[in-house]
Amino acid sequence: MQVYFSYVVFSKYDILIHMINLNNVAGITLGIRYSRSFRIPDISGDIIDDILYHNSSPFSNDFFVRVQEQTNREKILSDTHTKNYLRINTDDLILGIEINENFEKQFKWINEDILTYFKERLFKEYQINNIHRIGIIYHHKVKKVKRLSNLVSDLTSNKIVDATNISISFSKKLPTSEALYRKNVNDYKNTIYEFFETKTSMIANLDYQYYFEPQIQDLRDCYTESIIKGSKDFLKNTYYPIISGYEP
Repeated sequence: MQVYFSYVVFSKYDILIHMINLNNVAGITLGIRYSRSFRIPDISGDIIDDILYHNSSPFSNDFFVRVQEQTNREKILSDTHTKNYLRINTDDLILGIEINENFEKQFKWINEDILTYFKERLFKEYQINNIHRIGIIYHHKVKKVKRLSNLVSDLTSNKIVDATNISISFSKKLPTSEALYRKNVNDYKNTIYEFFETKTSMIANLDYQYYFEPQIQDLRDCYTESIIKGSKDFLKNTYYPIISGYEP
């Protein structure tokens, strides 16, 4: 999932990566992948009107003020004052929300109000079916760490030192012993870890994904609240302890 966030700049440069926690979450991206449907671009105008104006929509009339259409007919809703956005195309609905210092409140809004609207109104009304994956990305901005540069030195047998603009990404499929929400299926969870440098800081992303195999026809049957809650538990109990091993 592509990310368009402009991350919050922290004023205290003594923030170290070993102190990372929920207070450092700068943005959340929620993605729902469904079976490819070439019908979606044809009805995307009606879908956007519903998001902007229906009385059950969790978004106020001025939450998204700009509508754009890409060459592939993907529609993008966005705002001029924030980096919040919503994209919808033949394969995905992707929502990006900036987190402004109140993670718990905005997380609850996403998990309860927004997902309820998607399930009970948007996907149901416009027959967006056959859900393949639900994913949520937690974006953090932290101080740069020397270990990334040291890693490049190790990989190049010290031929390259003090590398800049480092970008690292890897994935890890969670063990099958991890609790799943359906029995006698091939569902699984996958996590993607991303670390990349900007000029002044480092971005650390956790992408937590739940795959349905076989696909589930109706979003209402996809255990969305449990998946999102599980992602938060993984973030706190597994991801942050891993990150805590880094020192500047």
